[in-house]
Amino acid sequence: MNSKATAAKIAKFLLGAANRRPGEAARHFHGYAVLVIGAQKNSAPGVPRGTEAHELEDRLRPYLGPQFPAFEFGRIGIDSDHEVLFVIAQPPEDGQTIFPCHKSYQSDDRRDSLEDGAIYVRGTSNTRPARSGEVLALVERVRRGGRPPIDLEVQLLGPICRVDRVDETLESLRRYEEEQFTKQPTPAEDTLASTPFILPSSVFGSPKPLSTEDREQALAAWQSKRAVHIAKGREHLLGVGMPGAGVQVVSRDRFVAKPHLIVP
Repeated sequence: MNSKATAAKIAKFLLGAANRRPGEAARHFHGYAVLVIGAQKNSAPGVPRGTEAHELEDRLRPYLGPQFPAFEFGRIGIDSDHEVLFVIAQPPEDGQTIFPCHKSYQSDDRRDSLEDGAIYVRGTSNTRPARSGEVLALVERVRRGGRPPIDLEVQLLGPICRVDRVDETLESLRRYEEEQFTKQPTPAEDTLASTPFILPSSVFGSPKPLSTEDREQALAAWQSKRAVHIAKGREHLLGVGMPGAGVQVVSRDRFVAKPHLIVP
């Protein structure tokens, strides 16, 4: 446990575990990665007792770097002289940086070597240098965690009113307005119509007096836009008859550049 080769192997495992993708890591052990030292299939000979967590961390730190995430260190005693050790890596998270190796180590077995600046990832059963697609996936992991979640507070301002017989009222007003096309204006009405500041308002607008020759054509044009007149009348009638209401949306700890609210 005190050899450089062992420290390099543990460091390589931790680097590969730290550079996993969160979705893939979560499939096993809730995202944790565990390195067991001193046990194998059908046997647990252990390693000599006496390995201290802080001493191991000191030997690993040159390879992992100062910003490497915390990991856990545990042990199970086998006998008075031996124990099985566990190195437990934390689940990776969106937003975490890429963790490169910070120190080289040359081993007789090239598979156990480490290169300063290399990015290691976990394969099916080993830790190896990352391929191009895996590096791009880690870059995307960094990007996904850069923003806090959107927390919106929605509040209704003003009363909500239930309105009955609106369509019936609008249809009655529309028929009244339509009848005005067939009435012959009197001289007094002509005088009032030429004075805009005393014209009575209409929920559908205020059509100007027309000559007798234009009335039939104007009436046909008015009738062809029935849906438009009803919509405008509804907007005007409800606007002047109902108290105002609004929706207040507050974003906590996150700036929303282009908010868009859809009210069914």
